[in-house]
Amino acid sequence: MANEQYNITVSHATSGKELVLEVSSDFSVSSVLDVLVESLKLKDRFVLANSQNKILDSNLTLKEAGIFANSKLILMPDPTGGLN
Repeated sequence: MANEQYNITVSHATSGKELVLEVSSDFSVSSVLDVLVESLKLKDRFVLANSQNKILDSNLTLKEAGIFANSKLILMPDPTGGLN
């Protein structure tokens, strides 16, 4: 089965800006973060959280993390501040 392409919405916690990204279910959480950091020119470390504010493991694929079509994610500063 081919990997499903779909859109997710990401809200930037500090600016309130919303972005819609086309992703594939086999994308890793960290690859989505990389795209966001690049497109928003972010300097600090950020993490992605689901709509329940649970931080997503950057090593998981979107499918493994339970992120499907029309999911809403939150991009927020890394609360740990350290290296992963």
